[in-house]
Amino acid sequence: MTYGYPESWKRHLTTGESIAAEIRLGIINGDIESETWLTENQVAKQFNVSRSPVRDAFKLLQTDQLIHLERMGAQVLPFGEQEKRELYDLRLMLESFAFSRLRTQDTQAIAKEMKKQLEMMKVAVQFEDAESFTKHDFEFHEAMILASNHQYLKTFWYHLKPVMESLILLSMRRRMLQNPDDFERIHRNHNVFVEAVDNKDSDKLREAFHLNFDDVGKDIEGFWLR
Repeated sequence: MTYGYPESWKRHLTTGESIAAEIRLGIINGDIESETWLTENQVAKQFNVSRSPVRDAFKLLQTDQLIHLERMGAQVLPFGEQEKRELYDLRLMLESFAFSRLRTQDTQAIAKEMKKQLEMMKVAVQFEDAESFTKHDFEFHEAMILASNHQYLKTFWYHLKPVMESLILLSMRRRMLQNPDDFERIHRNHNVFVEAVDNKDSDKLREAFHLNFDDVGKDIEGFWLR
């Protein structure tokens, strides 16, 4: 049984990472409910693997704070609106800090990379490809993180990435089915990000944060690094 994690994303994953990716998506989507008990034997049978990669998967999911490991197995932890808001809070802090590191750099190359990813996002919408849109959306925002040349910032970003990527994928799948016209607004909002980076404009980036995250972040101004 799988929960809809894209097969193309699994190509470079180990068996344990692949199992973790499926379970992670199931938990975030609510298919695997909070307080559900998972055992190594049960999951090994479900994915037709030995218990060893299941143990690896459980360790990854515990790092994501999606399960709590016990002697008899793993208990699924809550992942609701509060957890989602906290996740976006952390993302806002990381992106804000990354931008503060770019002010002394030539940002034209960074803006060019973001424009490229935005064009690919537009193509993904045309083909109703939520998986491709999600990948390029993440690479759009990741351009700032990678350009910051801050090793610990990148480490935190990569730690956040698996859960955030699953959350965005599920959101984009729903949006493409229920509200495809909303992608025009998303594209416009991402253009504001590009303008902010291209011009090293703090006010413009603050505007971009509000446009993109007001629905999930209730105190965006509190995360802004001047």
